[in-house]
This record gives sequence, C-alpha cells and structure tokens, in this order.
Amino acid sequence: MALSKLSLIPRKLALLAILASPFMNLVQVEAQEPKQKVSGLVEEIVTAEVELEVSMRRSKILRMQKDVFRAAVADPSILEFVAFGSKEIEIIGKQTGSTTVTMWLGNEQDAELLSMLVTVVKDDGVDAQRRFEYSELQAMVNEMFPNSRIQLIPIADKVILRGQARDEEEAVEITSIVGEQMGNNNYNNGGNLLGNITASEPFPDASTLPQARLINLLDIPGEKQVLLKVRIAELQRSASRELGADFQGSFKEFTFANGLTGAGNALLTGTFSEGGFDVVLKALVGNGTAKILSEPNLVVLSGESATFLSGGEFAVPTVVGVGGAQAATTSFRGFGTSVDFSPTVLDKDRIRLRVAPSFTTLNKSNSVNGIPGVDSRSTSTVVEMREGQTFAIAGLIQEQQASESSRLPFLGEVPGLNVLTESKSVSRDESELLILVSPELVHPLEPDQAPQILPGMEVTEPNDLDFFLFGDLEGRAESHHRSTVWPLYKSRMKRCGYYEMDKNHKSKKYYLNGSHGFSE
Repeated sequence: MALSKLSLIPRKLALLAILASPFMNLVQVEAQEPKQKVSGLVEEIVTAEVELEVSMRRSKILRMQKDVFRAAVADPSILEFVAFGSKEIEIIGKQTGSTTVTMWLGNEQDAELLSMLVTVVKDDGVDAQRRFEYSELQAMVNEMFPNSRIQLIPIADKVILRGQARDEEEAVEITSIVGEQMGNNNYNNGGNLLGNITASEPFPDASTLPQARLINLLDIPGEKQVLLKVRIAELQRSASRELGADFQGSFKEFTFANGLTGAGNALLTGTFSEGGFDVVLKALVGNGTAKILSEPNLVVLSGESATFLSGGEFAVPTVVGVGGAQAATTSFRGFGTSVDFSPTVLDKDRIRLRVAPSFTTLNKSNSVNGIPGVDSRSTSTVVEMREGQTFAIAGLIQEQQASESSRLPFLGEVPGLNVLTESKSVSRDESELLILVSPELVHPLEPDQAPQILPGMEVTEPNDLDFFLFGDLEGRAESHHRSTVWPLYKSRMKRCGYYEMDKNHKSKKYYLNGSHGFSE
C-alpha cells in the first residue's frame, strides 16, 4: 500500500508541469517585451571605457588625436575640466572621489564618444608638507614654553593638539599661537580649554596646505578644584541725644505756650485759683549696635562658575496700565547671602578669582505700602593670589553726624530759660564693613575621612520632665527621647514594672540608636 502511494508522486509532478507550462511561457513573453522596446529605442549604451587617476591639487593634460567639440563632467566638485584649444584638455583634481568625464570627438555629424572614469586620490606630497610645517611649529612652541610639552598631529582635515601644559595660562597662550598660525586670528574658545577651534581661513601657504580644524586635547596637571572662603563682617553703632521742653500756662485771660519738642513726659503741673500751668520735658539718650558676620564657603572646578545663595524672597506687587485698563503683576526680590565666583588655576597654586559676593537684609524702616526695603552690601572684582592667602577685596568706614536745634528768639538765649524754650538733638552713626576672600586647592575626602557628626545631629528632644518642669527646649546629649513613641513605651514599661524617675536610662534597651537612625 505504501509503495503504491510513492508511485503516484512522479505522475502528479508531471501533471503539474503540463498545467504550468502555459503560464511560464506567458511570463517569458512579458519579460522579453521591455527588452525589445529598449533595443528598438536605444542604439548604444556607452559606459566608462578607460580609467584615469589624478592626485588632489594636481592635474593631467590629455592630447587628443581628434577635435573635442563637447565635454560633460558628472560631478564638477571632484575635478575641474579645462580645454586648451580643440585637442588639448586639462583635468585638475579638486577633492578625493570618482566621477565620469564624457567627450565628443570628431565632427558633429559623425561624432565619436569617449567615457572616462576619473579617480581623484589624496596627494602624499601635501601630507608630507603638512607634517613638516607642523613639526616646525611644534618645535617652536616647545622652545618658547620649556615647562610645557605639546605634540601636533595632522589627521585628514583636522589637527590634534595634545600634550601637557604647565598651567591654564600657558595652555591659553599655546592654543592662541597655534590658532593664529592656522590663519584663525579671531577665534573664541569661550574659556573652555577642552573645546574645539575651527580655522575659518586657510593656512599661510594656501596653495599646498588645506583648511583644518584644531582639536584641543591639552592636559593641565595638578588640583583643579578650588574652595573659596568668603567672610563678610559689618559693625554698626548709633547714638542720639535729645533735650527740650514744652509748657503751657494760663492766668485769667492770659495764655502762653511753647510747643517745640512734640511728645514728651510731664515734668511739672500746677493749678492756681486764677489759672494753671503744665511743663513737659523731653530728655532722651539712645544707643544702638548691629553686628553682621556671614561666612559662605563654595567649591568649584577650575575654569567653571559657581553660585551660592542662602536667603529668601519677598513679593513686590506692580500695577501697570492706566484707568480701567490696569493690571497687577507680582515680582520677587531676594535677600540674604549670595556669592558668584569663577576661579582659574594659573601657576600651580596661583589662582585668579572673579568673585562677586553680596549680602542683603530687610529694612522695615524703609518700607513703602507695607513692602520692606533692603540694605545691600555687594562688590564685584577680579584678583590673583596664592593658595591660602587672604585678600580684603572690599571695605568701608562710614561716619555720619547730625545735629538740630529749635528755640524761641531772645528767651532761648537766656541761661536757665533755654531749657524750657529750646529743643535740640544730636546723632552719630558709625559703620565698618570688610569683605575677605581666601582660596584653597582641595580634593574630595575619602569615605573614612568624612565627618560623622553634622550640624544638628547632636540636638535631641527633651523628655517630659525637662520640658514641663525645667522648661528646656533641647534634650540631654546622652538621652534620645522621642515624644512620638514615648507614650507607647511608657505604657509597656508600666506593665513590665520598669517605670522609674530616671526612665531614660532604664529604657535604653528599648531604643536602637546608630548611624542609620532610630528604631521604630
């Protein structure tokens, strides 16, 4: 039975071949129709018959046996086709690549076609010239800067500047010299020594050296992170003294008064059968002192900018428009301590600082419509110093004195009566301000060097006894009381019989205190 089934397979294949033969013939006919159409319309397809190789920025001259009356270049950006008469042509390589050049020779009635595949290759002589020029420039720069060592590597249309500079100042100078030699006198690297500089003009010898882009890979050894310590100290003193008196008297129909000082304290009051009098004396002495000390610290990488701000902002409403077209907007003004600085490490430990510290405080005495004013102390400067040195970048000593006197004529000049008929005051304000900066080269701390105790970590919460009985707002250093869970623990300790007066020491086993925090 199995053999009979296998014998039927060849018969089925033969039957399928007979049925499919008309379709195969139809496909062959359809494939032959485009070829016949093309052969009927196209007489000849001319392809590249000869290959020619030209070096970039070099040329080859072809002397033809017949006149050339027409020529076509497929890609004019690769080569340039120049004709000298009708039988001499010059092919000049412009850039690497391949393209076809087709020429029609003889006469137009019976023209002959010649198609060439022209390949423009790189000129080894130009590369040798570039390497020679850059080796001379490299030697000159290394001689000018003996503490630095550079290497110029031309690759394709790029030049890599690598090596080691003594400091950032020499790195900028080296980059500037190399950039100018490349014909780029007005480049701007934005202060980033790791950026790229693109030459916008050709090399001095434009006939042999192409345009190139400078890639700066100079390395500057040493510490690159700068810690800036800023100290802003201000001391203000003020003093004022006032003296004067107001009086009012009336005797029958006669009334006299003196009011020069305004508010004061009643000194004498008398009442008679025919009248009375009041005397008000104003004698005031005032002294005030204000001290400000701010010490912000900030770390940043050499050549970069950093900003430090500690303070707040308050809203300042602004009304714009007139009449019924008014609209209110709100802007915010900041106050507090702010530092902006950009350090540059020049020579090992010599640092150039561009620093702008400021310190502002609210002054409610200068408020307008409930909006407070601000007292600002700020400066912006550029200085150079060694690591660890301190520079006083700004200072102020200011003294102000004012006096005022008001008195009645004649009576105010009489000794003894001048106290009652004169008002006088004198005030003096003294202010001293000093801003100090000190840079240091730093590196990160190792894990075992990092401080374990940070500000506020030793501040604990007082227990009930210390808070309610003694009025303490901070707990004891050896006690870690937690009011969030203390009622629960107290209840459990009561049930266990451990509740005593010194409960914090007795309940230490209920707390887990470590570097990762407390227990539940």
